[in-house]
Amino acid sequence: MPRPMLDTPQVVRTSITLRVGEDDDLIAAFARIPPRKYAAFIKASMRSGALQVSIEGLPDDSELAESMDNFLL
Repeated sequence: MPRPMLDTPQVVRTSITLRVGEDDDLIAAFARIPPRKYAAFIKASMRSGALQVSIEGLPDDSELAESMDNFLL
């Protein structure tokens, strides 16, 4: 019997930078999780109700890139 077709997954690749002193809680949380379980941990964390974050007023990627370019000059 052939295996049923699975839905095509949506792949979201990202990277985050955590800073000591500012993100100590997140650093501690990731320290308890095996690296191969990061995706499951992130999905569970997002589903826990923290998705009601407003993105209004946050800089977009182009503003951040320009800021970094200016910083490196």
